[in-house]
Amino acid sequence: MSLSFGPNWQRDLWASPYRLRFELDDGEHSGRYVTMFTRSYDRARKLARLALPSDSIVGIIAACSEPSKEMAAEWLGWTTGTAFEHLAELGVSTEAPLAEWAGSWRPDDEEDPEAEAWTQRAVSLTWEQADILLWNQIAHDLGVAPRAPVFAKFVDLARGLCVNAYDDRGMDVTCLNKAPLEELYVQCSGWLLDYDRERMAAVFER
Repeated sequence: MSLSFGPNWQRDLWASPYRLRFELDDGEHSGRYVTMFTRSYDRARKLARLALPSDSIVGIIAACSEPSKEMAAEWLGWTTGTAFEHLAELGVSTEAPLAEWAGSWRPDDEEDPEAEAWTQRAVSLTWEQADILLWNQIAHDLGVAPRAPVFAKFVDLARGLCVNAYDDRGMDVTCLNKAPLEELYVQCSGWLLDYDRERMAAVFER
């Protein structure tokens, strides 16, 4: 099974039982923001490289429609320009996308009439650019700057795999098939979220 670009690209992933949930920060350094950030960022970079062992990375990037209305927009320099333009200033251009569409960022928002339809672009990335997007994901909740008003996930279309560092606390690696995640489950078992271990064990140890 594989993934394809478009508004429904996440639907099968959302329903897949093959999901590993990792803890990026274990809370041992609560209140020490530098340590919280660097620990989460380092883990996210390592996990992404293990999940996507290739120099060819595809990112799905969703843009906030009105950056100027976001909290702290003036401090972050978002009062003018688009979300994709702000991301380009960080070093990730989306001007030659592989595909572009509008749709819900979370599949369970599809039935919500008030949910925003995000502009999403699929782009080829270097690992340097992927690291910038990981920084951006982890920076949002911790208030770290610089950052851009976008969200991003990484995909391996052929293997049907998605990497999502959703904030400084955690990262999900989801696949349409079990096999691509089996080694990662064993290799990084110490970083798996404790409260979800029973579900993951039921899937990956049977």
